[in-house]
Amino acid sequence: MNLDLLGPTISSVVPILLLIGLGVLLRRLDVISEAAVEGFKRLVVNVVLPAVLFLAFLGLQWDPTTLWLVVLVPALCFLLLGIGYLIPRWLGTPRVSPFLFTGFEFGMVGLALFTAAYGMEHAPAAAIVGLGHEFFIWFVFVTLLKRQSDGAVSLGATLRSFVTSPVIIAIAAGLILNLAGLQWFMTGNIVAQPLTRTLEFLAGMIVPLILIIVGYGTQLTRAGVRQAAPFVAVRFAVCLVLAVVVVFGILGAWLGLPQPLQAALFMLLILPPPFIVPLFLPASRASEITFANNVLSLYTLVSVVAFLTYVAFVPVLN
Repeated sequence: MNLDLLGPTISSVVPILLLIGLGVLLRRLDVISEAAVEGFKRLVVNVVLPAVLFLAFLGLQWDPTTLWLVVLVPALCFLLLGIGYLIPRWLGTPRVSPFLFTGFEFGMVGLALFTAAYGMEHAPAAAIVGLGHEFFIWFVFVTLLKRQSDGAVSLGATLRSFVTSPVIIAIAAGLILNLAGLQWFMTGNIVAQPLTRTLEFLAGMIVPLILIIVGYGTQLTRAGVRQAAPFVAVRFAVCLVLAVVVVFGILGAWLGLPQPLQAALFMLLILPPPFIVPLFLPASRASEITFANNVLSLYTLVSVVAFLTYVAFVPVLN
């Protein structure tokens, strides 16, 4: 690595590590409780993350490459889901395995890592990579996971969960204003400008809140690591190969994908599975809930290390 990049690398990587470490310390000192952390998670999902996504989609610049990504990301998720259905046979893992093999924790981990490393000005790049992913999660992933857990899920129930999600509402509002050319109204109008500024204040909370939550939740035991490690190793290897081939090969070399979008797509493909998986499993599947939590915890640590390694070599986006 060029020594000239050492300063930007340290300024991007060290704050992430310190905030995760703070979360670990707060748990060990019993400064905040599990209930408080659950409250922080609800705050992120229902308020902070929607604020970030609204602003990101409001400021999005559209081009043909952007549209390709909206199709590409769900296609990659479908590919991983297909592979995931083979995993229980290979590794002897539980029925929930396919849902731990596809999808990514874009909201609770990805956006925080990306904006912590590269700043909020690059959030639109992450948002466009996450757009197709959110459609996959809400229409395919959640529907299939609910079907496995609860039986058949109606189209009406799926649509209700989709349109009432604060994240989806924020994305839709930002997109509508963007496509209507009303960015100026939100940033220059005397009535709307205070609202936009308020959303900016809220969006600024995403990095410290989520990284502290990630650190607080790092509580793996040796037995948990042994149980989850083979599955995590296989999924990470597959996703890393996809990231290298797609980001640096197909889209990077052939299509000339801009560096912010390359970084955002790479970030997405190394993220842990969606944190919502254990929430949809009934209590009767306690062993699978434990397996899912172990996978999510270990994979989150692996993802953070992998992303920080990427940032060490690409500390600044052009």
